[in-house]
Amino acid sequence: MKNLLSFFKSRQFLKHLALALISLFILLWIVVKWLDVYTHHGETVEVPDFTGVKIADLNSFVQNKKLRYTIIDSVYDPKGPKGVVIRQDPEKKIAVKENRTIYLYVTTLLPPQVTMPKLKDKSLRQAASILETYGLKMGKHTRFIPDQCANCVLEQLVKGKKIEAGIQVPKGTIVELVVGKGLSNEKVIVPSLIGLTYMQALDKLAESSLNAGALNFEQPADSLRAKVYRQIPGPTKDESISMGSSIDLFLSNKKTQTVIDTTVTDPQQ
Repeated sequence: MKNLLSFFKSRQFLKHLALALISLFILLWIVVKWLDVYTHHGETVEVPDFTGVKIADLNSFVQNKKLRYTIIDSVYDPKGPKGVVIRQDPEKKIAVKENRTIYLYVTTLLPPQVTMPKLKDKSLRQAASILETYGLKMGKHTRFIPDQCANCVLEQLVKGKKIEAGIQVPKGTIVELVVGKGLSNEKVIVPSLIGLTYMQALDKLAESSLNAGALNFEQPADSLRAKVYRQIPGPTKDESISMGSSIDLFLSNKKTQTVIDTTVTDPQQ
């Protein structure tokens, strides 16, 4: 024990201890200096304002600014400019280390696509809610026509043309609706549709404020060339059917088909 204490008090031990401490200090100093160089300690740059910069100009914008950028999200803004930076992280004028990555949020050049929902047979209120959920807009000029189903969506249109559910359309698309307003007390004569194509029959029904009901094609049939050979109710000479009622149509490609059902049925009876 005395020998060990004597060794710790010896000049040789103290000399080596001092050398070890000096070496440790030098090593720590070198590590700290290396870390300063590696991390660019004390070297900062001010974050510029990226807001409004076009996506195509970002590379030239950050040139010589000792910064990097990455786009992490895009937002569709129908009213704002397209393809520009709208937000950044970190914010402008904040001091950051050189080569720091700035995260950007930009507006998309094109609106995202959404699936057209099925609005037919929905109530007008339901249709408005569905359109809002899908990011679509209901047109301001909803058209009401006589129909047995009051306040029911009968057709959905985009730019005046019928559009089926399931089709991809740009978000924000305006959808016009044709809605039933119930049957009028006014009576109309049922026109004769015999010998007309389906499209011709629709036009003639519209002239009389009537609607096409069930469609029955005799197989095989070319739906574009097939002609009406029977209708229920049949043509009348008296005002015996309510405006907005439906007429069931039977179509065939056979030229010899001449069956006509002249029974009149009032849907309100």
